[in-house]
Amino acid sequence: MYDILEGTRVVELAMFAFGPSACAVLGDWGADVVKVGHPAFQDPLRGIPVQGLPARDDDLSFTWEMLNRNKRSIAIDVALPQGREVLDDLLRNADVFVTNLLPDSRARLKLDVDDVRAVNPDIIYARASGQGARGPDYARGAYDHTAFWCRSGIGHATSMTADEFIPLPGPALGDLTSGMVLASGVVGALYRRQRTGKTSVVDVSLLATGMWMFSPAIVAAGMYDGLDTFPRPRHADLAHALVAAYETADSRHVYIAGVRTDLHWESLCTCIDRPDMLTDERFDTPAARMANAAALVQELDRTFGSRSLADWLPSLQELEVPWTVAQTALEALHDPQAAANGYVVPVDARGETTIPLVTSPVQFDGQPAELRPAPEHGQNTEEILLEIGCSWDDIAALKAAKVIP
Repeated sequence: MYDILEGTRVVELAMFAFGPSACAVLGDWGADVVKVGHPAFQDPLRGIPVQGLPARDDDLSFTWEMLNRNKRSIAIDVALPQGREVLDDLLRNADVFVTNLLPDSRARLKLDVDDVRAVNPDIIYARASGQGARGPDYARGAYDHTAFWCRSGIGHATSMTADEFIPLPGPALGDLTSGMVLASGVVGALYRRQRTGKTSVVDVSLLATGMWMFSPAIVAAGMYDGLDTFPRPRHADLAHALVAAYETADSRHVYIAGVRTDLHWESLCTCIDRPDMLTDERFDTPAARMANAAALVQELDRTFGSRSLADWLPSLQELEVPWTVAQTALEALHDPQAAANGYVVPVDARGETTIPLVTSPVQFDGQPAELRPAPEHGQNTEEILLEIGCSWDDIAALKAAKVIP
């Protein structure tokens, strides 16, 4: 944890991944995040099999640990009057309230902006939604598969060169991206409140984040008549042969990002041991390489396909063109560059099992974030109740009324 948001109190009433990921980032930055859950059931994400992976013997959930590190957990039934009193006490002393409850649920629980502001007029109210706070679909639920990936146009574009629709490549991709955006919005609102005394309602939706990420194509579609989306040719038909992935003899892929072919063409030909292409009139100028892109793709396919990735790596180290290997998740986990920058840190979940967690991407003062493991469901209930002024007799009465576990 950093001290950037030290002294900032965040109340999270959210499930699944979007809202919790925003609060994980705020926790990484030093905020005291209190996650509010129901005493009778856990966050649904914890019990849902992800990507077909089997349950672990120790019952640890990688999604729970990833999205709820650096938080404390309290379990209260906010639908009961006594539970709502506890929540109001938490809100009264908080700087930020984060929720991804749907509008109907917020209205039923009296947790809309005006309800929360009646308890704490200065609180920053942060909403994580699927499709935004207005419009015909504002009340509809969504996941990142639907609003972020499909509705934004990303899924369509990704699938254009495949023989089937390409789904989201991994769990919570849009949720984590949108959570980072929401966290930045919260920090902006905190700065505004400190500077002007005005508080804010912060809205981020999965659709908005997806459209922002895909905005070059969306903006281009609005500027060029008849353009439905960016053209996405297949590998053999690429217009720019030096911005592409090439398959090695062992079915790995090397991605070259030679956007400035005039600068690094000689370096590329030297590193891949193809000096003959320097004098080939089809490729000897940037214009020629563009005009003969299909032929250049064929030459590079043949060249890269002649060796294994391990055989290519030594010579590629000298390549001036930006390039990389298309890594697996396991390779990314052990990437020496990621290790050098502290992008993955070991955390002792439950104090007994060490698991790797990826830090949120912002670093301060050249130091990676320190992460605490995610709490068990309701683990800090009594501790937090004592902090907000409850006595042990009060806690016993709340347990008897089934407001807390």
